[in-house]
Amino acid sequence: MFSVETNDKDTVVEAMLSGRLDVKAAKEADEAFLAIASQGKDVVLDMSDLVYIASAGLRALKRLRVAVRDNGKTVTLRNVQEDVMDILEMTGFAAMFSFE
Repeated sequence: MFSVETNDKDTVVEAMLSGRLDVKAAKEADEAFLAIASQGKDVVLDMSDLVYIASAGLRALKRLRVAVRDNGKTVTLRNVQEDVMDILEMTGFAAMFSFE
């Protein structure tokens, strides 16, 4: 199961991602990410509870990054678990984001 909880601050939206961002969860992620990007703020994705990401999840992350960058803002990934980081690195996605 996948979930996104957001915390809207003055200049940044923090989103806590939990569970598995797989094919089944990609549509839900896209909808949540679209809402987050529409706020026109910098975005921090806390991935401490995200245990898996599939290619559909990677596409959702890429669409979020593009939408946020179109607003002149940034996406930062925080607390990425080792297994998820391995996937980001193997696919080249790690080079597209900054990390905390």
